Amino acid sequence: EAAGVVMVEASRRSVVARAAASLLAASTCVSPLAQAAEEQAAAQKLLELCAGRRAQSWAPEERPAVDELINEVVGLKAPWNRDALRGKWKLAYLQPGPSGGGVDRRIPFPEFPWNDSYQIFGEASVTNIGELLGPTLEVRVSGVLTEEDPSDLIAPKRFTASIDQGALCLNGSDRLCAPLPISGLGLFDGMYIGERLRIGQNLNGGGARIVQVRVD
Repeated sequence: EAAGVVMVEASRRSVVARAAASLLAASTCVSPLAQAAEEQAAAQKLLELCAGRRAQSWAPEERPAVDELINEVVGLKAPWNRDALRGKWKLAYLQPGPSGGGVDRRIPFPEFPWNDSYQIFGEASVTNIGELLGPTLEVRVSGVLTEEDPSDLIAPKRFTASIDQGALCLNGSDRLCAPLPISGLGLFDGMYIGERLRIGQNLNGGGARIVQVRVD
């Protein structure tokens, strides 16, 4: 009889323990709807801060709030919408990597306050545009864009850019261009993609993150 009492008591404790574990798991699990709302709110705040800005225009006292939002959005590991990547994106913010490094560039160009940088993504292509003297003179490099794992639709998404051509162009024209001998492999992670906001992380250099806003 005593053994039966012990077994019943042990069974009760086991049931209570399982119930407590279930409650704890439920309390710490974020529902998909709650995560989507959190993502939308943080991404919208970041977009509002970055819209119309250039990477070189930020004052030191502005940067902590932007860095915090970047970390929040990246930490959500949001679903990756492949179609949303296509288009033209303007660089709005640069978050240096852990060692303070920036974005790795095959050709360095001056960080004048009036210069903009863009990326144009196609279905399997990428073109980087860096202004030298505003839109009057710009460097373009382009190549093939490859997803490391097309079946993976959760950020971060890893890409390889196989750069195989470059040009120095005047006045945004495709005709007034001089070829540049440039090639190489670029490796980066897509950390977030939305309809108007993109966060990427450069892996060739020091791990810098970029925030881009869609312009086309």
